Amino acid sequence: MKINSVKINFILNTSRLFLGAFFILLTTPYITRLLGVENLGKVDYVNSIITYFILFSGLGIPKYGIREVARVRDNEEERTKVVIELGIILIITTFLSYTVLFGFLNYFKNFKELKQLILIMSIWILFNNIGFEWFYQGIENQVYITIRFIIMKLLALILMFIWINSQDDYIKYGIIVVLMNSGSNILNLINIRKYLSFKNIKIRDLNIKQHVRPIFIIFVAALSVSIYLQLDVVMIGAVKKESVALYTVPNKLIRLALVIVTALGTVLLPRISNCIKNNDKENYIKYINYSIKYILILSVPMVTGIYLLANEIILMMAGNKFIESIFTIKLLSVIIFIVGLAYFLGFQILYPHGKEKYYTYAVTTAAVVNFIFNYLMIPKYYQNGAAVGTIIAESIGVLIMLFYARNYLKEIEFYSIKNLKYFVAAGIMSMSVYGIKLLNFKNLETLVISIFIGGITYTILLFFMREEIILNCFKLTMKKIKK
Repeated sequence: MKINSVKINFILNTSRLFLGAFFILLTTPYITRLLGVENLGKVDYVNSIITYFILFSGLGIPKYGIREVARVRDNEEERTKVVIELGIILIITTFLSYTVLFGFLNYFKNFKELKQLILIMSIWILFNNIGFEWFYQGIENQVYITIRFIIMKLLALILMFIWINSQDDYIKYGIIVVLMNSGSNILNLINIRKYLSFKNIKIRDLNIKQHVRPIFIIFVAALSVSIYLQLDVVMIGAVKKESVALYTVPNKLIRLALVIVTALGTVLLPRISNCIKNNDKENYIKYINYSIKYILILSVPMVTGIYLLANEIILMMAGNKFIESIFTIKLLSVIIFIVGLAYFLGFQILYPHGKEKYYTYAVTTAAVVNFIFNYLMIPKYYQNGAAVGTIIAESIGVLIMLFYARNYLKEIEFYSIKNLKYFVAAGIMSMSVYGIKLLNFKNLETLVISIFIGGITYTILLFFMREEIILNCFKLTMKKIKK
């Protein structure tokens, strides 16, 4: 099986991320203004509920499957067995999830009030589990994933502008959310056949039991992480539904930044797992060092920029109705750095080494802390209380992972004093951004000029500080120009 280089996979993955970011930037102002706080809050609330059912039905397979497929990707028979074994587990869990969901619809009042929207968006559960997305990530088929991604985003964009015309169209928006996130998974199911061979596979050769313990360990971790992402929305909705959208809009923007920060790690996870499997320590260390530098080079200036430009970002993306979200996004901005480190420690260090139980310890502890602070702070501070709870929980999770990963960090450049250059450059960049804000341009002008001038300032500073990624990009650009 032909495997693309890390560079090509990274370019494809990053292209999807920027297209996804452009899609959100293009549609968020349109959706927030048309649907309004209340109806957008309904979709976000149901979205958080369905996400939990997706999580429970998927167990830990989405992450576990990537690692296991990456390890056996060069053996057709072994990768076929992995897909069949995990597929059987998914069939069982999907059936159980729908049984529980239908039971909830007839029991809980909040579910009954949104029954139509919940039923429509529940299709996401089925599409998600039959998509075998983890298989394509495991074999590093970024070309197929990118083509499929572009098609579905274009379809969702067209439907959004055709269907969504008033605040009463929130049901249609729910349909678009499902199509956008999982509609293409039907193609995954059809396309996967060319990578598998069922000729020599017999039922007695299957070993489903071997997967049960690790997927449950990873599932506990995934469940804990989802508490950061979804439980705060559910708890805010239970206290004051109007505050749900005030939290989800800045949270979505921050999570969008996080997707970009963790882009290289997503590409490297199967590659690092394969290096460890084959005892390729030289490439392992090279990939790990690039990963931490990539996270720092993006997360540090993003935290600074979003904090300083919070007012302009919220007013541009959501309008005056979301003024209360400005302080929320300032609070949440710091988790770009914290979660970037957590992702690195969890999915670049502990997880590929088979130490998923330590990652689970960390995120489970953090989840409990998150729940406690949400319970105490949301009733009084609403969306801002949830933001503070998330920051505290994520920080505790990182500290625990640092302890368990300490021996692996000694052989890489994690604690290198050279990493201070990113903070120095970001500090100087912040002065230029603050100066632009003092000129009192309009919101859009302030954003564009600040991103342009701030980005150039930051890049030039790192270039003169001899930052490796910047230098490599410069050399590559010069070679392209000469050619």
